[in-house]
Amino acid sequence: MRDTLTFAQMLDDLAGVLDLPANEIDPEGHLGDLGLDSIALMRLLLLWQETQPDLPVERLYECETLNEFWAIVEAAP
Repeated sequence: MRDTLTFAQMLDDLAGVLDLPANEIDPEGHLGDLGLDSIALMRLLLLWQETQPDLPVERLYECETLNEFWAIVEAAP
């Protein structure tokens, strides 16, 4: 288990799920356009919840960009 969920780790995790280099992911770009589907999203959310169990998963499902994911992580208690 990781100690904290960081923007860099979220970017790396996302890149791994999408099988893309991290530098090809625009934090403001629509992740569906890069191939993020519901199965990949579920894998990410489970991974991120291991690090930060109090994440509001229902809100994360609504996110379309990495920056939207990060805003929710930053606001979580």
